[in-house]
Amino acid sequence: MTGQKTRVLIVENNQDLCDVMEALLNEEDDMELVGSVHDGIQALDMIARHKPDVVLLDMIMPYLDGLGVLSKLAEDESDYRPKVIVVSAFEEEEMIKRCARLGADYYLLKPFDRENLVNRIRQVVATEPQMARQRSDRSSVAQIRSDRSRDRERRPRGSGFDLETEATRILYNLGVPTYFKGYCYIRDAIIFVTEDIGLLGAVTKSLYPKVADKHETTPLIVEAAIRYTIQKTWKQGNPDYISKIFGYAVNLRNGRPPTNSFFIAKIAEELRLEMLENAQ
Repeated sequence: MTGQKTRVLIVENNQDLCDVMEALLNEEDDMELVGSVHDGIQALDMIARHKPDVVLLDMIMPYLDGLGVLSKLAEDESDYRPKVIVVSAFEEEEMIKRCARLGADYYLLKPFDRENLVNRIRQVVATEPQMARQRSDRSSVAQIRSDRSRDRERRPRGSGFDLETEATRILYNLGVPTYFKGYCYIRDAIIFVTEDIGLLGAVTKSLYPKVADKHETTPLIVEAAIRYTIQKTWKQGNPDYISKIFGYAVNLRNGRPPTNSFFIAKIAEELRLEMLENAQ
């Protein structure tokens, strides 16, 4: 790709972060921004039409999440495939393994700095391309590079962050009705997911039962109460803060509330970011 600009597609639901990445890439002479989209379905369409060299891929998005995009790309039998840099606030080993098995080329932890982002883009472009049939062999965590260990050295863990307090603060700012039973279920579900993102892959089988056990109720009651509370929050909550947390999903859904899992996941991601920033 000598002498050519690296064509980059941003797939990011968070409006502020998307704007930041656009500004950073536009300042690089060797990079060209082909577009920015905010959910996985739009991402697949842009990838098919514009064939970018690199995709910066958010994990938590409406309609189709980052793992869904990676799965679709892995199923593609054509020789073309972009390099994919996963951008996530979660650093759990199982998530990284799943991304690696699906062919991700790099796992970048939020928050990141400008130098780190542009260097990783250049790095993945410089590596030898992988054919689609070879991607299934990339199954170990050692085969996907990550900044996690370096970030730990750079950001020693602080002691001033209380997960339950911060989850409560975000729910209060969103305008979630505290007198609904679903409020307690949502708060606990968010805390559980923040601590273990793997629960998002088994919401019905693991997350709801875990919350139900704590409150001595049933998973069905937990699911229904969370859904009802989210619906009320979406209609009557703080629209500015809802837009801040849920980004483009607010407009994409045309007024319809998000799914339980997306609502929980986005707040958990926000908490993970705050945890990382607090530890700096």
